[in-house]
Amino acid sequence: MYIAIEWTSVTFHAFLLDGETVLDEKKIDRGTTRVSNDEFEAALREELGNWVEKADRILFSGMVTSRNGWIETPFAPVPAGPADLASQAIVHHVDGLPPLIFLPGIAQTKPLPDVMRGEEMSLFGLAETDGLFVLPGPHAKWVRMEGGRITAITTYMSGEILNLLKKDSLVSRLIPPSCQERPEAFCRGVRTAFEDSTFPGRVLARIFSARSLVLFDQLAPEEITDYLAGLMIGSEISEALKDGKPKIYIVGQAALAQKYKRALDLSGVDATLITPAIERGFDRVARM
Repeated sequence: MYIAIEWTSVTFHAFLLDGETVLDEKKIDRGTTRVSNDEFEAALREELGNWVEKADRILFSGMVTSRNGWIETPFAPVPAGPADLASQAIVHHVDGLPPLIFLPGIAQTKPLPDVMRGEEMSLFGLAETDGLFVLPGPHAKWVRMEGGRITAITTYMSGEILNLLKKDSLVSRLIPPSCQERPEAFCRGVRTAFEDSTFPGRVLARIFSARSLVLFDQLAPEEITDYLAGLMIGSEISEALKDGKPKIYIVGQAALAQKYKRALDLSGVDATLITPAIERGFDRVARM
């Protein structure tokens, strides 16, 4: 019996596992950025309680293993699978706790460096072992897998840029304080991102249209947020698929994953929504 923890900058997600069987689970909004004065040990003990008495080891993944976390681990270079993470883990010992095993992240260095810490557990737990996998989020990951190993990573900051545009920009001044979701505006933004023959430039030349269309009464202020979301996600997809349209898996079932599915459908790409199984990913690493 062991404990597996995906400790990101935002959340603390822990599993009490017997193999890949989940005996108990805890998920709270206590990411690494909410741990004061690097008191990770105290936070861990507080959150796990009597779990530590039942476990023979604790595995960590996510930002807790970064230079801003508890114990920094190296990056396993691509191609990397569960065995590579297990072999490069760092074991840390603390009185009164079982061995603490900090797993490395995964990195590629060419043509530009790109990294991931934690998201790989969602991928290693999947039944699908080959293809292009999308993990939606503020920093969306597009990950190529071959034979169960991660071979390429590309991170898109579309979500973070969208949030900045909505909060403090020339465009944000036109957005009403509250408005309902507008799916058609989202689809319009996606189509605008995909349009090559009519519009010049790419996403940087098109963001301003969220303002100019309003000025010419062609877009309602209530539609700006969804239009921008479609524009950003559509531009991300257009870049990611510039070399073809392979089979794609979208990892997640939340509203954002559904938006990626809708956008990929509009692009004519066969995309499948799949549910991540983090506990199975941890178990595959633990058995190496």
